[in-house]
Amino acid sequence: MCCEEKPLVSVIMGTRYRRENTGLLERSVRSILGQTYQNVEYLICDDGSTAEAKSLLEGLAAEDVRIRLIRDPECLDLGKKLNLCIKAAQGLYIARMDDDDFSHVDRLEKKVCFLEEHNDISFVGCNVRLMKDGVPVGERRLPFRPTVEDFYMTQPYIHPALVFRREALEAVGGYSEDADCILCEDYDLLLRMYKAGRVGANIQEPLLDYTVSDGSNRKMRHRLNEVRTRYRRFRDLGRLPKAWPYVVKPIAVGLLPGALRERLRKRST
Repeated sequence: MCCEEKPLVSVIMGTRYRRENTGLLERSVRSILGQTYQNVEYLICDDGSTAEAKSLLEGLAAEDVRIRLIRDPECLDLGKKLNLCIKAAQGLYIARMDDDDFSHVDRLEKKVCFLEEHNDISFVGCNVRLMKDGVPVGERRLPFRPTVEDFYMTQPYIHPALVFRREALEAVGGYSEDADCILCEDYDLLLRMYKAGRVGANIQEPLLDYTVSDGSNRKMRHRLNEVRTRYRRFRDLGRLPKAWPYVVKPIAVGLLPGALRERLRKRST
């Protein structure tokens, strides 16, 4: 370990697990509990999950005192769930995790070491191995130190792979709970952090298995959310009018035939 003292890491996850098979959820949770970095607490805000998923999480929490379940009947959106977890968290670092991904055993140890050694970095991600239906389908390689321009075409970080300095998250007020940010909470958060002078980096090795979808079921209202978010954030960063083509990109992509969208998605991974 790169530091003698191991600061507490608060892992946060918002879930609404609706799959019939709870295998992915259990695999995800256990991948955090089995990390080489053991000084963690695991805050899971679970609302709207199946009875089987709720029972699984309660059983895992009974097995390991590091798991803390948070439930709020009014908390369905991811931004609200993650903010509840942050509010309850006690760690110096805040790590994200999703209910269908898998953290490699040394993910947290390498991320904490990186942040301890790079005081100018407020959050750190990594490359990821892409998974679909449980099968590896490629690897997503991300820029080492993304700039604002790297956000133009697509998000240059994988949200569930990130580990934040807690004070950096709090400095920008955490996740937006605005309805216009639903399904682009991470994009909004990270560009607000860049606006505040808080920059990130990506470790250049895959430390997370990331479950991908084809995006064909993405609703137009969520594409409009991304357009609004891109407009606000690029405006605040002084990137308009140059960035206008990238502001409207989500709608333009949504109007393409599904097969063409899938080919473009594969080319970007």
